[in-house]
Amino acid sequence: MGEAPEWYWDIQAARYLGVAPWELAAQSIEWRNRALVAMSAEAEARDT
Repeated sequence: MGEAPEWYWDIQAARYLGVAPWELAAQSIEWRNRALVAMSAEAEARDT
């Protein structure tokens, strides 16, 4: 199956933050990265 395309993570981060993907794209990449880190931490917490 392979890895998800890069745009998939953009959409997931935007969904997590509650904004449109094009609005997130207009911001610093740091916001995308923070959202992905938070999503990962929450998923890990659920799995433990």
